[in-house]
Amino acid sequence: MARILSTLTTLLALAACGGPERGGLEVRGLDVVVDSAAPFARSGDLPARLESTAEAALVYWGGSWADLDGYTLRLTDAASVPCGGEASLGCTAGGEIAVVTADPGAGTFACVEQTVLVHEIGHAVIGDPWHEDPRWMGFEPVAEALAGRAGYGADGPADCLITRSTWQHPGGR
Repeated sequence: MARILSTLTTLLALAACGGPERGGLEVRGLDVVVDSAAPFARSGDLPARLESTAEAALVYWGGSWADLDGYTLRLTDAASVPCGGEASLGCTAGGEIAVVTADPGAGTFACVEQTVLVHEIGHAVIGDPWHEDPRWMGFEPVAEALAGRAGYGADGPADCLITRSTWQHPGGR
């Protein structure tokens, strides 16, 4: 009986704290679920950074916030997300934009701008699952718009270096 009460107490505590997932965040109508311990994902300025990053992406793709209506953005610590039968750093499908918060080769991102969010917003705006639009190889205006921002590391401030190649994809699959 004591073991059951202990387990129940732990589960209730996790539920009260939100567990690993922080829900209820909304950015200009976009529902956001944070399932990540990345320092940037836990920072107080996350909503503003998501908004400005999405805004720069929407301008680049010729979209508007209406293009993101009905979507949920999920930031996840997972090493990858399933996408069209493949493992990927991000995916836009079924009303969800899923974005990992770390790169397997580079480690945890220091800021949301370093994730593939800009790329995935492109899929939400123009679709183009085969990456045939030439804009998939551009992104200079987005990188310029997002440059010079601070990042977050496990031990404090970190550089938020924008690498537009993170968002690029050559034509075709």
